[in-house]
Amino acid sequence: MTPPLLAVHGWGFDAGFWLPVLERLPDFRGDCIDMGFYGQPKRPKVPRPLILAHSMGLAWALAHIPRPWAGVFAVNAFPRFTRSPTFVEGVPPRLIERMLARFDETPAQVTADFLTRCGLDNPDTSAIDAAPLKDELAWLARCDERTALRMLPCPVLALAGTSDPIVPQGMSTASFAPDTLTLVDGAGHLLPLTHPDWVAAQIRLFAARLEA
Repeated sequence: MTPPLLAVHGWGFDAGFWLPVLERLPDFRGDCIDMGFYGQPKRPKVPRPLILAHSMGLAWALAHIPRPWAGVFAVNAFPRFTRSPTFVEGVPPRLIERMLARFDETPAQVTADFLTRCGLDNPDTSAIDAAPLKDELAWLARCDERTALRMLPCPVLALAGTSDPIVPQGMSTASFAPDTLTLVDGAGHLLPLTHPDWVAAQIRLFAARLEA
């Protein structure tokens, strides 16, 4: 039987982020995490799920969702985001420090600027809940779930874009084993939105491997 899906969005988004992909998988069971950036948070308990994680959603899932998992399907994702002596492919910590420095005065604008950089046109951030966004942004600056990813006893498949402005190609190749990573030439940070048919097809193929 196909494992149930549990979809996790990244910073600045909500549970609706995965909808274009999930609409193409009507025969799959599952649910979505919502971190509460635009309303009430939602953290459903799904037994032995196939985790679908976008961007920060992978590190968040590794830190917060209990095992066992059937598998991990990571898109534009990473287990650590910021640069360190042991992770030189990360982004400079000052990028998040600058966002945090502006956040208290202009949370909607900081969030809109980030979503625009991700690739969204005219994002509406008028209904954000600033508190959880700030908390998770601060956590993003310090999270390091690389060991948790390496220790997972379940299959992992990662998709990334070679033109991702948030997760550079070098970060993707440093985060995942070569035989688990597929790079999409010219693609950006929003593969579930820009390539929903292809992403859904990859989920079907990966889930079939888990059933075998």
